[in-house]
Parts: sequence; C-alpha cells; structure tokens
Amino acid sequence: MLYKGFYIKITPDEHIIRSDSNGNDLVCQGFDFKVFADENKSEKVDEFTAAVGHEILYNSVDEAEQFAKDVFDCETKGSLDMEFLQ
Repeated sequence: MLYKGFYIKITPDEHIIRSDSNGNDLVCQGFDFKVFADENKSEKVDEFTAAVGHEILYNSVDEAEQFAKDVFDCETKGSLDMEFLQ
C-alpha cells in the first residue's frame, strides 16, 4: 500500500501476543505492518502490529489499512510537533 510517499506492507499474523486484564498472555490474530521509504522495500523505517480485539476490531484488510494510515498520521504529526517545539 502506498500512503503519503511511503510503502506499507501489510501481512496477516496469527501469533500476536497481547495481555488480558489479568496480565495473562493471549495469542491473537491480526496484522504485521512494515513501513518502507522506497518502492523496492529495502529501507525499512518502521514496524508495528495490530491485534484483533485490541488495536483493531475486525480481522479485515480494510480495517488494517485504515489502522496503518492512522498510525502513520499520528507518528508523522508527533514528529512534526517535536520539530516545532525544538
């Protein structure tokens, strides 16, 4: 997926670890995200995951794509805010 000049590779993941309210580990379905600065995907700039029932509600590509855009926008805004404060 191309978004704001970056290439985001989204891969289903069946083994994302999250904790329940009691601190017990849960194995969740979801997606792995890798963000690249170039089309050849040789310069990775970020990596994150989203688990169903935690960061995303549904196990769908549409939901994963929207989550990736939201994370990217938040991180970009945070970086811009930090530059402004310096």
